[in-house]
Amino acid sequence: MIAITRIFILLGISLLSLAKAFSQGMPPANVNVVEAKEQSLTPVSWFSGTVVSQNNSHISAEVSGRIEWIAPLGATFKKDDVIARIDGTRLKIQLDENLASVKSAQSRYDFQVAEVKRQSALAKKNLSAANALDETISLRDIAKGELEAAKARLAQTRQDLLFTEVKAPFNGLIAERLSSVGELINNGTAIVRLVQLENLEASIFAPITAYRFVQQVKDLAIESSLGKGSAPIKSVVPVANLQSHLMEVRLDMSDVDWPVGLSMKAAVVTGKVKTALAVPRDALVLRRQGTFVFRVNEDNTAEQIPVELGLSSGEFIEIKGNVALGDKIIVRGAERLQPGQAVAIKQSNSNLVSGQQ
Repeated sequence: MIAITRIFILLGISLLSLAKAFSQGMPPANVNVVEAKEQSLTPVSWFSGTVVSQNNSHISAEVSGRIEWIAPLGATFKKDDVIARIDGTRLKIQLDENLASVKSAQSRYDFQVAEVKRQSALAKKNLSAANALDETISLRDIAKGELEAAKARLAQTRQDLLFTEVKAPFNGLIAERLSSVGELINNGTAIVRLVQLENLEASIFAPITAYRFVQQVKDLAIESSLGKGSAPIKSVVPVANLQSHLMEVRLDMSDVDWPVGLSMKAAVVTGKVKTALAVPRDALVLRRQGTFVFRVNEDNTAEQIPVELGLSSGEFIEIKGNVALGDKIIVRGAERLQPGQAVAIKQSNSNLVSGQQ
């Protein structure tokens, strides 16, 4: 048994020697390197959100009637442009009736004003009873009230006639037609959905615990299927849902050409800034045994170093253990490296591929 154990030990030593000799005999591998440096790392997490419009409204009728015309789907309008029309025939008839009522009420009022003058003159000459004057004054005031009510009904009808032309309350696009031409609708019936395409925002929901950290930054990195960028924070609503414990963060998307309703993500700061020894993520080599980086030694050979990962921020990640400040860490060309293999440091990725200095 002892003899068998010795044989396995000798075999292992032989294999290690052969691997070392093989790696030393291989041609130098072209690599790119960076120095391990201390970086200011800001912990961030990506949270989902949606591009939203400041105004996304169902525009409703303010009078009853039959729809004569509705703007086509996808059409854009300026504020106060007509986006739908309602038949105003009934209101025009009502307008004529109101005009007649005002004329009649005006005549009654003028008559009662004249009667008050006449009764006042008779009362001064003691030719009329005082209660007769009081009654005439009362009739005049009643006629005045009826005249004002008739004028109010006339004004209401004129306003309703204006409402037969449904106008856009803001610049926007017809995103949905909620009624059809020929429909008889009532006051309050939704006709179209109008969406403002200017000054868009993004609605992001992040943990309420990130509130004080979000207050310390002005912009957040954003990402969607249409690309990447950054957007200024427009407002933070420090009120969390009792179930999700998420608060809303609004981003100004005025300078980002993304459509309303697009799903996106934003990188929200979730902790304090930390200074730590960090390398680019490309330097990490993932193996079954763990996570490693390759360090270039003074003799231009690659040394495989096991590391522990810490805080990550953007393209950099904190590494712990066995790496010192200023060490040359391989960021490209480490995928097939063997420990102890010779390397040739190239200054750029193109030189790494071509083999030039």
